[in-house]
Amino acid sequence: MVKSKQTDLEIQDQILYYLWQEGAWGEDYTNYDKMKRRIGTVVKNNGKNTDKQLKKLVNDRLVMNKKQGRTYSLNHLYRNTIEERLIKAEFLI
Repeated sequence: MVKSKQTDLEIQDQILYYLWQEGAWGEDYTNYDKMKRRIGTVVKNNGKNTDKQLKKLVNDRLVMNKKQGRTYSLNHLYRNTIEERLIKAEFLI
């Protein structure tokens, strides 16, 4: 994929899709640095934008932070909401 400038919602959807692909639900989590590098392949200026949108997803309770914020996982209580959002964003799930 080619890097492109994306809206805040598109970046949030990229984060959710990455975590969904990793199977990071509840106690299964993924490393933040690994996620940031992967998302950086499709999002321009990924550092600041990714951090900001990840914090928003944590505040919205769609994503949970683990181990003092070094790892993240999807909130299994919002599974239907997350999957509907990914389908609406046209990700293959």
